[in-house]
Amino acid sequence: MLQKQSENGMEGDDEREEESQEENSEAEEEEEEDEPRLKYQRMGGSVPTLLQSDAASCIAVAERMIALGTHSGSVHILDFIGNQVKEFTAHTAAVNDICFDIEGEYIGSCSDDGSVVINSLFTEEKMKFDYHRPMKAIALDPDYARKSSRRFVTGGLAGHLYFNVKKWIGYRDQVLHSGEGPIHVVKWRSSLIAWANDAGVKVYDAANDQRITFIERPRGSPRPELLLPHLVWQDDTLLVIGWGTSVKIASIRTNENTGANGTYKHIPMSSMNKVDIVASFQTSYFISGIAPYGDSLVVLAYIPGEEDGEDFSSTVPSRQGNAQRPEVRVVTWNNDELATDALPVHGFEHYKAKDYSLAHVPFSVIAKPRDAEDHISWLLQHGWHEKALEAVEAGKGRSELVDEVGSRYLDHLIVERKYAEAASLCPKLLRGSASAWERWVFHFAHLRQLPVLVPYMPTENPRLRDTAYEVALVALATNPYFHKDLLSTVKSWPPVIYSVLPVISAIEPQLSTSSMTDALKEALAQLYVIDGQHEKAFALYADLMKPDVFCFIEKHNLHDAIREKVAQLMMIDCKRAIPLLIQHRDLISPQDVVSQLMAANNTFDFRYFLHLYLHSLFESYPDAGKDFHDMQVELYADYDTKMLLPFLRSSQHYTLEKAYDICVKRDLLREQVFILGRMGNSKQALSVIINKLGDIEEAIEFVSMQHDDDLWEELIKQCLNKPEMVGVLLEHTVGNLDPLYIVNMVPNGLEIPRLRDRLVKIITDYRTETSLRNRCNDILKADCVNLLIKYYKEARRAICLSNEEDDARSKRDKNWASQFAEKSLSMKSMEVKSKTRGGARCCVCFDPFSIQNVSVIAFFCCHAYHKTCLVDSTISITQQQKKPPTPTKSSDELSYYEYDNGDAEDDEEEDTSSGSPKMRCILCTTAAG
Repeated sequence: MLQKQSENGMEGDDEREEESQEENSEAEEEEEEDEPRLKYQRMGGSVPTLLQSDAASCIAVAERMIALGTHSGSVHILDFIGNQVKEFTAHTAAVNDICFDIEGEYIGSCSDDGSVVINSLFTEEKMKFDYHRPMKAIALDPDYARKSSRRFVTGGLAGHLYFNVKKWIGYRDQVLHSGEGPIHVVKWRSSLIAWANDAGVKVYDAANDQRITFIERPRGSPRPELLLPHLVWQDDTLLVIGWGTSVKIASIRTNENTGANGTYKHIPMSSMNKVDIVASFQTSYFISGIAPYGDSLVVLAYIPGEEDGEDFSSTVPSRQGNAQRPEVRVVTWNNDELATDALPVHGFEHYKAKDYSLAHVPFSVIAKPRDAEDHISWLLQHGWHEKALEAVEAGKGRSELVDEVGSRYLDHLIVERKYAEAASLCPKLLRGSASAWERWVFHFAHLRQLPVLVPYMPTENPRLRDTAYEVALVALATNPYFHKDLLSTVKSWPPVIYSVLPVISAIEPQLSTSSMTDALKEALAQLYVIDGQHEKAFALYADLMKPDVFCFIEKHNLHDAIREKVAQLMMIDCKRAIPLLIQHRDLISPQDVVSQLMAANNTFDFRYFLHLYLHSLFESYPDAGKDFHDMQVELYADYDTKMLLPFLRSSQHYTLEKAYDICVKRDLLREQVFILGRMGNSKQALSVIINKLGDIEEAIEFVSMQHDDDLWEELIKQCLNKPEMVGVLLEHTVGNLDPLYIVNMVPNGLEIPRLRDRLVKIITDYRTETSLRNRCNDILKADCVNLLIKYYKEARRAICLSNEEDDARSKRDKNWASQFAEKSLSMKSMEVKSKTRGGARCCVCFDPFSIQNVSVIAFFCCHAYHKTCLVDSTISITQQQKKPPTPTKSSDELSYYEYDNGDAEDDEEEDTSSGSPKMRCILCTTAAG
């Protein structure tokens, strides 16, 4: 029975003993305990000693220190552990508020003695301002240390909010607001100043010197002197207000107008600032403090006792002890509680809401976020291994915690039979230990859960033994649900880490069974490739219809193997298969291809692929598939009728009768005409053209190609009953048939459309044709005469026969003068003997040509001379005519065209053109003279 994979591993029995567990219905389920989001510690160091003799009245926190104000008027600077770093004796009465600048370099404080003191933490600089009335709130300019203006705001029971600025003549106070009761709290962020009085909350923009908004005090809230309002800036535009049981979050938006060059400029108008209340909710408790916490809020909640209710009339701590423990609550802007922590405060029963503050409480408790190790320890204590592991994975805890948490969690998952989760954790828990990995591999195999571990098994760092990988692959191969995982594993694992033969041996018996899947076939093909059995791999790839099988064939030169896989290759990609089959037709003949395609007629449209193959084969090698041309005619008729006629014209290996029957069945008229013409049945072909195609021009072309006068008469007879065809026939028969013959055969009374125009065209065409013929004849005669003259002139020229022609051409003109002088002195007058034919002798010296090894000059008049004899005779004749001696070229310099047997006029022309006498046949020239 096959095992199926579930979320926790493989379903089925493992080999562990299954212990029967009885359900205990009476067992009580423990309620899950929420982990606190913050951790708390009581401040130590110098704080307990300081508070033994004095009481804390206010507190402020900077980035690196804490400031604690007391009822005696002192300001103590502490580190976060509680050790005192510095002390200022600033006031004579209780300190009501403390404020740091953003750099943590200055601290300001105000007191009931009416004074405001600003001290530098790192220098001796100190400034004191006296307002003569108790001051309750102070806020320094965030950039106090960096600006020379030394600005701050303060207010108190007098109801005035003072804005103090250092001018060139000294410090100057400006009253920003007054007349609405005491100033209870003031906060400064960027250029925005927010303060609260009896009427509500106001916001002032110090940069633009304008008041932005007023937010009314919540209705029903206790008087500010009984329960102070709380203001805190979350960022430069968000103000969080906590007052009584109401929480509001205001968003201050400053509109900006575009100035020159795309810059922005502020418009100092109150209408340009907008304030939106983006969140507002009521609480079931009184707010003793509020602060932002990421995207949430931290609220210090005071929950009165049932008997106390909401009585704020008394300022004295209750002695009845009905108040509940104060709580720190983390809530969203929609008042959804994310966490609630009760503070371990001693004597909480006797205190009112105003006695607590989120930054100042009389018991000096510091709350801060819990770190990662606190969180992990708490999770392990409560048995939440998964969450503990997630915390460890975050990398915030010590590295030693990984082994501790991992080992405990892995054992827990195995006990719970959550095998998939355990497998996914192994890379993190086992890491680089090869022995640990092998132990767990065989343990999962023992539990029959190895397939869930395979995706996480390492292939290097560490590399396991070959057996471990082989066992894993066999486990995947024996379960059809993991065959896809087997394929991906074989592709991803390096082949060198295992032996493929054991895996192949485990898969091959499944080839003929129902458990064989395509994924298993592909995996087996991959294993064959690794083992070098490429032909077996190709057979599987072809059965799987893999598109890259053609690249596989070329890569491994498997052209012999394609013989049995023609149909599969055609179905995969016929455009690539057909050129491959044609290129290797010596390995697989067209007969084999056709037979395989016809044998696969039940799986696909084999006739279409057969048409594509035979068409490509015919285009490349027209005679290679001649045995199938009869079949190809039918295939063209079914799939590509446009190519049928070119095929019929090109091929000589199809049966005309069969082809004609196919064309008749499919009503292919032009193909019928061609076949009938090839069969010699021209009259029937002409009848098809005229009666079915109705194309008289094609009929005329067909008859013209047949060169049969009887066919012209047949064409005329079949057109006589069709007046339009008679008119077209008259237009196109000029040059082929006498138009008068057609006109005489037309029956009387037959109305031929546009007969007059057509007769005019016939006569015009006839005249044009006659004129062209006459002009062509004139041109032909002139060309004949010119060619005969040219032939005559060429025939008068001589031919030089010499074995030393190349040597003679290499001589230069520099020897010409000396040679001519020597010959002229030794030359004597000689009598030229007439001889009609020279035979094999020179016509001057009558010596046979074979005696002297000199060049021979032969003329077309059948006279021949030694070259030297001809030159000497020419010079002698020239001297006898008493012409001035002119240097002539040597016999070696005479070219083919300088030997002439022409008449006097031609001689004169040639002499004029060349500037030197030409050599002529002596006998013919003398006879002519």
